[in-house]
Parts: sequence; C-alpha cells; structure tokens
Amino acid sequence: MSEARRNRRQEKRSRVRLSKLTFHKLEWLEYITIGLGLWFLIYPKPYNILFTTLLCMPLLGLLLNGLTGRPSIASLVEISKDDDGSDKYDVADFIDLAAWIILIRVLIDYEFESFYSMIIPGIIAFVIMLIILFVTHKLIDNSTKSKSWIYLSLIFNVFIYSFAGTYGANCVYDTSEPIVYNAEVVDKRIRKSSKGRETYYLKVAPWGHHYDKEEISVASSQYDEIQIGQTVKIDLKKGLFNIPWHYIE
Repeated sequence: MSEARRNRRQEKRSRVRLSKLTFHKLEWLEYITIGLGLWFLIYPKPYNILFTTLLCMPLLGLLLNGLTGRPSIASLVEISKDDDGSDKYDVADFIDLAAWIILIRVLIDYEFESFYSMIIPGIIAFVIMLIILFVTHKLIDNSTKSKSWIYLSLIFNVFIYSFAGTYGANCVYDTSEPIVYNAEVVDKRIRKSSKGRETYYLKVAPWGHHYDKEEISVASSQYDEIQIGQTVKIDLKKGLFNIPWHYIE
C-alpha cells in the first residue's frame, strides 16, 4: 500500500473518530437561544429579563453538556464540509449566538467611558469561563489537524461572551447614583447600515471630563424630540464592575 493511500485512510479514520465527538444533545437549548437572541436583538423588551436569560445560556449549556460525564470539548463544535471541501467549524449556538447577540446589543445600547476600564473585569470573567469549560469538559484526545481549530473557535467565542457579558452586566445591573452633566446638542445625524438598520446620534458639546465634542447614540424617540441647540442632561454612572458609562436622559 502506497504511503499516500495509507495517509488518506488514516486521515479518514481520524475524521470518523472526531465526528463522534462533535455531538451534543442540547439542540433544544440552541433553539431557545436562537429565539431569545432574535427577540433581544429586534425588540429588546423586557430588556433585563431577556439579557439575563441570554447571559445564562452559555453557562447552562456547558453545565448540562458536562453532566453526561465530562465529554470532550469537541462535543461543543460541529465540523462540516464547506462548498470548497474545507472544514467548517460551528460552535454550539447557545455559546456563539448568545455571545454575539449580547455584544451587538450592548454596543448599540451603552456608551462606555474607557476601553481600558473593561480589561481587568473582562479578563477575570474570561478566566472563570475557561475554568468552567475545562472542569465540565475533557481535552480532545484524538490527535488531528482539526484540534487546534476546535480550541480556537470555541475559546474565541468564549472570549467574546466574557467581555460582552461583563460589560452588559456592568450597565444592566448598575444601581449607582448618576452624576448629571448638562451639555448642548450641536448636531445630529442618522447612520444607515448596509442592511438598512438606522442608528441615531446626537453630537454634544464638551461636558465633564470630555474635552471634545462627541456623538452619543440615542433611541429614535429621543432623536425626534431633541433639537440642535437644546441642552440635554447626561448621566454618568459608576458601573457594577467599576466600568463607567453614560447616557442621555
């Protein structure tokens, strides 16, 4: 038997062994996550309930999948063939969909003061999620060329979830008293995405420790009511994890 043929057979056997690992019995949780994610993205009301439920989905999925006896981490990633024959890696929807929906929603809804204030809380959340992941799941035993891509795709989505979830929780569960600043609206605009989504911005004069004019996203109702030259109140809040954020009243 030629060396090339033997290698192809060995690779095929490796793929068969790996495919048996890429399976979990939580499709029902994925469907729930998809439904809640679309609801939260399109019509985020009741906001706190939807955010909290979606935030819990990855944790719940890891724990439930781990109850089957510490399955391989590969059970959380489905490998399929793309049109060109290359491997395609699909992380379980209760992880990646929840992560990206939360990220999109918090970027739309909240204005943070400084990216650097997010680093330490986000890293702490990321480390906690990795501990939960590796406590509930085993490392991949099979030595295949796909193993590194499984780890990368899964850990990348856990990273997105950790930072987005931390910042979302920082704002959603923040009960601190705001510091109120007055600022004049100097301009306003609507930005349309390639998919037709509209985002509304008010540009305000310098306020507090913000020494330059800046744009703050607002709801469409606020955009219609507030006129250029009008003075608005900007609330600066401490944040649950000491990540300051602000919004226009």
